[in-house]
Amino acid sequence: ISEKEQIRNFQYITSINIRICHEITGCANKLFPVILEKGRLCHTMIISPPGGGKTTLLRDIVRQLSQGSVIPAKKVCVVDERSEIAACVDGIPQNHLGERTDVIDCCPKAEGMLMVIRAMSPDIVAVDEIGGKKDIEAIESVIHCGCIVIGTVHGADVKELYQKPELGALLKRGVFGRLI
Repeated sequence: ISEKEQIRNFQYITSINIRICHEITGCANKLFPVILEKGRLCHTMIISPPGGGKTTLLRDIVRQLSQGSVIPAKKVCVVDERSEIAACVDGIPQNHLGERTDVIDCCPKAEGMLMVIRAMSPDIVAVDEIGGKKDIEAIESVIHCGCIVIGTVHGADVKELYQKPELGALLKRGVFGRLI
């Protein structure tokens, strides 16, 4: 049911899809030699169609960077718009994201990214499912503030991402050092 071009309610529900997030500790282990260059973390975008494990991989990367498993521990801010990365309940992450990770839960990605760079002084900002123009503009702001961005995006391959107007322009400028 829509009102003024916005969804207000649902009717005639015929099925429900329940997705349960889970951790796979260590799934990012083989990825670190790829996303590190001379011991420094590169801006990284993880690409996959829905259900390909992007969020699970991002979750493990965040945990390891925050814990200092691979490089010295970093301050990480996760902007978790739909509670898929941290799975917060009453503001408490149910997934282990590391001791130096702060989570902005149920906050639109673009606004959340700008909030964390102003108030949290992160080394790394992690976001899931980058989408439109506002997300891209926020990523550029985060990068210009000296923070590393690790994100995910829906796509079949890198070629498809270059076809997306806003994201394609960002990729053509070589902002992301690693596309996984």
